[in-house]
Formats: sequence, structure tokens, C-alpha cells
Amino acid sequence: MKKYLICLCLGILVGALIHSVLVNNNKTFWKPVIEKTSFQYLDYSVEDIIKGIREAEAELNNNQKGKLDKTLNHTMNLLLKLEYYYLPVTEVRQLIFDADRWLSLNQTLNAKNNLAKAGNRLARIESLNGNTGLKKSIGKLDNLVKEAMLEIDGPYKQAAARLEAAGAEANLMLLKGELILSGGDETMDGIK
Repeated sequence: MKKYLICLCLGILVGALIHSVLVNNNKTFWKPVIEKTSFQYLDYSVEDIIKGIREAEAELNNNQKGKLDKTLNHTMNLLLKLEYYYLPVTEVRQLIFDADRWLSLNQTLNAKNNLAKAGNRLARIESLNGNTGLKKSIGKLDNLVKEAMLEIDGPYKQAAARLEAAGAEANLMLLKGELILSGGDETMDGIK
């Protein structure tokens, strides 16, 4: 009887250890991706807009119509960049980062929804713009978002790597905004 009791206790102990190892291996701990993000592009744009409005106000007071038109045109262009590029791409970046967080929490449906929203937003940015450089950058980011969407149900590490690549590309697009918006040899008469 004593042998039977010792074997039973050892069996329970081994079973508990195996269960503990299996349960701990299946857990995915949240390791959020921390990207070096900056909102300086928004600060600079807003500062330039405020400066332009103040210049326009001064030119209006001094009756300098020709200068006023140029200043107002420049200020409107800055507002259009904010509306059609900087703010939407910032939103896309946030959706991608949030998708990564959802994936880390094993909520793939929420991650997919975020990526779908990001894809829709990118399509909208692209449809509202004729700038070739911008279309190329948006297309590259859109492909990365689609690849992440395809990998989301696969192995965690692959899906997380795709999301990280998409997030890094969105971040890069924001940092290089003025280069992308310049479109190389094209001139911008407004970004719409």
C-alpha cells in the first residue's frame, strides 16, 4: 500500500509539473513594440501655419495683395498636407501599433480589424492624391499591412515581425514626409 501511495504522489507531482510547463509555454506575454516616435512633423506644420496666418494678417493690414495671395496659398498647402497626409498616416501608424498590441493579447480578430481600418485609410489617402512619390510610399505601406493581415493567424513571431515592419515603415513615412510629398520632379500645387 505504501508503494502505491508513493507512486500515486509521484505521478501527481509529475503530472502537475508537466501541466505547469505546458500552460506556461502556451501563454504569450505582451511585449509591446516600442518605436521611437516623434510628432515634430506636426509641430513644424502647425508652427508654419500659424506663422503664415500671422504674415497674412500683417500683409492684409499693410495692403500687400500680391504677397498676401502667396502667403495664403502656402498656408493652405500646409493645411492640406496635414489633412491629407500627416494626420491620416499618423492614424494608420497608431492602428498598426494597436494591432500589434491586440496580437500580443491573443485577440487576433481585433488585430485584423485594426489592419483592415489601416488598409482602408491608406486606400483613401491614395485615392485623394495624384503625387507619384506619395502613391509609391502608400503602396509599399499598404503591401506591408496586407502581408501582416495574411500572417496574423500564423505563428506569433512571424505575425509580430510583419506588424513591426509595417509600423516602422509608417514611422519612416512620417519622418520623411516632406521628401515623399515633394514627389521628386513634380511640383505640388496642393495635395489633393
